[in-house]
Amino acid sequence: GATPKTLACRQASPHPSAQDPMLNPRHGSEHLRSAMSVYPIVTQRDKEEDLVYPTVLRMNATPVYRFLSLIVSRLDDGETVRGQSILDCGCGGAVPPLAIFAEQGMEAVGVDISERQLELAAGFVDRTGLDVRLQRADMRDLPFPDAAFDYVYEHYSMCHLSRADTAQAVSEMRRVLKPEGLAFLGVISTESWPPSSYGEERAPGERWMVEDGDEVRHSLFSDAQADRLVSDWHVLLKEKDVLHVGGEELSETDWAALRAEAVVPRSAEEWAAEYERRTDYVRYVHSYYALKKPAERSQSRTRRSRRSSSPGR
Repeated sequence: GATPKTLACRQASPHPSAQDPMLNPRHGSEHLRSAMSVYPIVTQRDKEEDLVYPTVLRMNATPVYRFLSLIVSRLDDGETVRGQSILDCGCGGAVPPLAIFAEQGMEAVGVDISERQLELAAGFVDRTGLDVRLQRADMRDLPFPDAAFDYVYEHYSMCHLSRADTAQAVSEMRRVLKPEGLAFLGVISTESWPPSSYGEERAPGERWMVEDGDEVRHSLFSDAQADRLVSDWHVLLKEKDVLHVGGEELSETDWAALRAEAVVPRSAEEWAAEYERRTDYVRYVHSYYALKKPAERSQSRTRRSRRSSSPGR
């Protein structure tokens, strides 16, 4: 589609939101991937110098840029996303990713179950003047009719649900999406290591830890388990982000304690010899899917299919 004209910006310090580190369950870290370019229609304005800035997402949210890029890449010539609807499931936070879609002129709607996270997002919207609708709701029971949105996504919100509730959330995202609409979602991979960085395992694949004084769950999925979550969709893109982060902070004592979690059993001497390579071991792995909701079959086709499959015919 046609690319809106970019607006000049000064080459000074970056927008404050660009300076936030990625929040890893155990260690602070920096995302090593550069965010791809987007071309905003509506942007944040510097009141003193009357200059215009696009929203810069926090480093842990940069995969959302890929969804925007995918959306734009599938537009017909001359078509834009202006006026198309998008839902963010888990929209809260100080720099809500939903902003980059609102800047493109999309009808942006976000839900979050946390009042505090919604307050942070509302503060950002108030400061920037973006047209975003926020409301408190549970992604496992979305308060919208069937086929209400052109696009739907979540990023690093669904991972706090149980495995069963994750499946329910994916089903709800599919329900409120229009036929042939696009979705983007992700899960933490069981290839992340060490698993204890997510806390104590209280159910298969579900670990609990304390963050900011609150107990928080993280659910991890194998490739096969993640694929089953989206088995009713057309998969347009599947990829893994692998970040080797935090290993340099481990002391030799910390490293020795992690030997019990080694994927391949090692003797104490063999494990100690691997200490210099600890940054190769410690990794955060997230599996992402870009999805398309299948087109609905007509009732007549459905009836014919049922008749043809009936016993005795």
